[in-house]
Amino acid sequence: MAKVGVWLVGAQGSLESTVVLGACALARGLAVGGGLVTELPELAGLPLVGLGDLAFGGWDIEPVGLVGHARALARDDAAVAESLVAQLEGDLTAVEARVRPGFADGGGPANRPHRSRAFLPRSESPAAAVERLGDDLDRFRSERKLDTVIVVNVASTEPPLPLTREHQRLDRLKRLIQRDRRALVTPSMVYAYAALERGCPYVNFTPSSAIAAPALQELGLKHHVPFYGSDGKTGETLLKTVLAPLFRYRNLEVLSWEGFNILGGGDGRVLADPRHKRSKVRSKGGVLAGALGYAPHAGVAIEYVPSLGNWKTAWDFVHFKGFLGTKMSVHFIWQGCDSILAAPLVLDLVRLTEFAQRKGEAGPMTHLACFFKDPLGVRERSFVEHFRPLTSHGSRGTRCAGTRASCRRSGRAVSSSASPTPKGHTRGRAGLGRGSGGDQGPGPVQRRPSESWPTGACLVVSSTGYE
Repeated sequence: MAKVGVWLVGAQGSLESTVVLGACALARGLAVGGGLVTELPELAGLPLVGLGDLAFGGWDIEPVGLVGHARALARDDAAVAESLVAQLEGDLTAVEARVRPGFADGGGPANRPHRSRAFLPRSESPAAAVERLGDDLDRFRSERKLDTVIVVNVASTEPPLPLTREHQRLDRLKRLIQRDRRALVTPSMVYAYAALERGCPYVNFTPSSAIAAPALQELGLKHHVPFYGSDGKTGETLLKTVLAPLFRYRNLEVLSWEGFNILGGGDGRVLADPRHKRSKVRSKGGVLAGALGYAPHAGVAIEYVPSLGNWKTAWDFVHFKGFLGTKMSVHFIWQGCDSILAAPLVLDLVRLTEFAQRKGEAGPMTHLACFFKDPLGVRERSFVEHFRPLTSHGSRGTRCAGTRASCRRSGRAVSSSASPTPKGHTRGRAGLGRGSGGDQGPGPVQRRPSESWPTGACLVVSSTGYE
């Protein structure tokens, strides 16, 4: 019987179907891994939950899609074998049946439901949604006899929402929700609130607001659960955070860094709307200053190309100045299958988050910064600098036996964000509008490869001098 639940926000999408397909295939020995950070030698000693011990469910605004996306990944994108999808179709169908209606109001024009509005409750307030979504999590945990449920937001990008003073404290955010102030409450906030209130760790793999609100971080600390985000780093931005420190430490001044991205699939369709695109551009464009120590001229373009399906291509041009003021350039091309790149990272984050909770950690998991474009509470953007805390955390976790009790007996604290569970704390919920106290508790802590080109990630580099 599975002991750890994985509850995906946006569970009927391509990435979600790849996460489930991959976990089931690896658990049954039908495929090899690759791309799983948690399988690296540096982390191999951690007592992480096995992929076969995960149970999947989730929320979506569409009633179906998970099985269909898995078939398309094989048939249309040639990313996995059709025979593998056929072997695991029963598992995929079972997970699709556990997908519950999500919450769509305020998610932006490109995130409105298309297939069946009857799937979603009508005229539901944010407060009612928080209660209903929380009940879904409790039911899933109870029916599947799970030790915990990790909630991961992998839904489509929302338009940016500027955070106000109402998002700074839990009592204020609760009033926004109770008073149906929908213009200031996004679906990602509703999902995060429901998860954290029921004691479920929360990971934001999208650039949507969600856990960026200090009030929600306060809620996570109140219920003593770990959380982190935002926006998983899988392609062009990953390369930026690897290459930018090279220029910094060779004292080569980057004059401009221009990036052009094309992609298909559901994400591409959503990002074709300029209101949604702004969130992604802001997330992708914010890494260079943190990695270089200064902000060069930089542009990020994102365009939707439907024929690409699940594949994406990025072309970047870097103009820099070296010895004697000579100007030179580097350009690279990155091509990859979006869901295949992202799915193992979601599984990594689930395993590492469950381990953090098992050890009694709470608050922002800053040791997971290397997975994100915009890591909460971390200004540095160098991938190498981000990776060191992860391996260091893993080393401490290996020495500490892997259970909360043994960690305490050893006397070794494994995270600065870890704190003892408040006396009398239960993994329940305070509820909205039920007169619960303590809302002003501690503040938040700051392919199968295709046989035709392209076959996957491709790097082309040139360096040219100019007079």
